[in-house]
Parts: sequence; C-alpha cells; structure tokens
Amino acid sequence: MDIATFENSFLNLPSPLEEIYGPLWQDQQIRLFLKRDDLIHQTVSGNKWRKLKEYIQIAQDNPKKGIISFGGAYSNHLYALAYVCHQLKIPSIGIVRGDELNESSNPYLKQIHQWGMKLHFLDRKAYQKKEVHSIDNMNDYWVIPEGGYSNFGISGIREIVLEIENKISSDYIISAVGTGTTVIGLAKYSSSNIVGILCLNNKIEIQNHLQDLSLDLPNLILKEDYVQGKYAKSNPALDAFCENFKAQHQIAIEPTYTGKMMLGVYDLLKKKYFPTGSTLICIHTGGVK
Repeated sequence: MDIATFENSFLNLPSPLEEIYGPLWQDQQIRLFLKRDDLIHQTVSGNKWRKLKEYIQIAQDNPKKGIISFGGAYSNHLYALAYVCHQLKIPSIGIVRGDELNESSNPYLKQIHQWGMKLHFLDRKAYQKKEVHSIDNMNDYWVIPEGGYSNFGISGIREIVLEIENKISSDYIISAVGTGTTVIGLAKYSSSNIVGILCLNNKIEIQNHLQDLSLDLPNLILKEDYVQGKYAKSNPALDAFCENFKAQHQIAIEPTYTGKMMLGVYDLLKKKYFPTGSTLICIHTGGVK
C-alpha cells in the first residue's frame, strides 16, 4: 500500500476547521477556531501523521531493513508509528526509555508490540545518549528522532498551513510545544504569528533547534508560563479545565498538550494579549492519552 492509498483509505484529511464560541473572545470581536487534527484518525491522531509522512514516504521509496524510532512508555509517537508500519508492512523497532519496562508494562506498549514493532528498553542514561548496543548497525534502518523532530518532520507541518490557508486568513496560529517540530514548521511555512505554548521546560532546547537548523523565525513566540510543573503531569485545576472545555464545546482535550495550550489561550485572552478583531487558529494536536 502506498502513502496516497493509506491516506485515502484510513485518514480524515484535510482535517476540519471548527469555530468555537464564547464571550471571553467574542466580547473582544475575536474569532477562535480549532484545527481538528485529533480527527485525522483514532490512532494516528493529531500532528503524528504530519511528522511521520515524509519519513514513511522515504522508507517506501528507498527501502532499508525498516524504521527505528524512540519514545517513552506512553509515547503517542511510537504508538502511531507502530500502527502505520503495521498497515504498510514496514518492519519497525521502538527504543523505549526505561529498562525496567517490558512489552506488557502497559496497554500501549502491549498494543505496539502486537502491531509488530520490536521493542528495546534502555536505561535512562543510555536513552539520553541514544546508545543502542542491542542493534548491530542502525545505519541499515531509517531512524526517526524522538517525537518526529527533524527537517522531514518540520516539512510535514506545511500541510497544516496549506489546509488553513485554503479555508481562512489567520492572524495567530497557536500550538502546544513538545519537541518543537510543529511550531517550528508552522512558523517556517506561515506568515501568521505563531504562538507556542510550552508543555515542558525546554525553551532553551527549542532555541537550540532553531540555531542548529539555521532558522530565523521572527514570527515564532514561545510562552513558558503554562507548563504546570513537569511534562505529562496534570493537577486538579488543569483536569477541571479540560472537563469544562469538553462540556462547553463537546470537544475532548487532554492535559498533556492541547489542554495546556487551551489553558494558555484562555489566560492570554483574559489578559487581552491578542488585538481586537483577531482570528486565532488553535491546533488540536490529538494524542490518544
């Protein structure tokens, strides 16, 4: 199966652009839209397919032994990659952070394993250095960095920008920030102001990425006030916000990424950060958990 057939058969593309309403922004004559990448697919949800697509195309056009990538015990990235490789019959290996884990440690690792991805578990020090001694020659595989961060992943984000531009003119595009792949891609390919809501304390890492890639993106604004402690850690206030958002708009958001992003957007709206009359596009980056 080729990429086009997979997209046409399995994925909901282009993803919907849905306007949501509330006095907090309507009183400022601001329009607020959600780019519903969470509806692309139940498993390959959100920005995961955007960041994987070019790698999958390369792996099909220039076959090697398979694809290797990295992630934690609950990695949405590995989960999506395992599913895609299963459907396209591409051998895959997942390098997982935590040598205390195994294929049955949680339902996500179990499902990844059932889809055929071979899992290798590293202690945290080796994982940080990406020292994988259990694989003889990684050059025999296509290697996707953790979270899909790379020029290929960044390039894949261009499709989000094109889909938005085909529908509406925006003043601000807002996204949660993990590895930075999505916001860097948005800022590279869009002329709108790009606001990245950091979901972990990695602003310096994102700035280093920009330097490594020789990218000067004056339209990229990083906000680090909404991390809420540590990565993937929630709290009662954030959980309540996500629940209230779902009740009000009938759209589920999770506290790791999109919940933190929308919490940040609401706070910025309360502070009247966005000029009156602005059009905001918030990227719902999905995630199965």
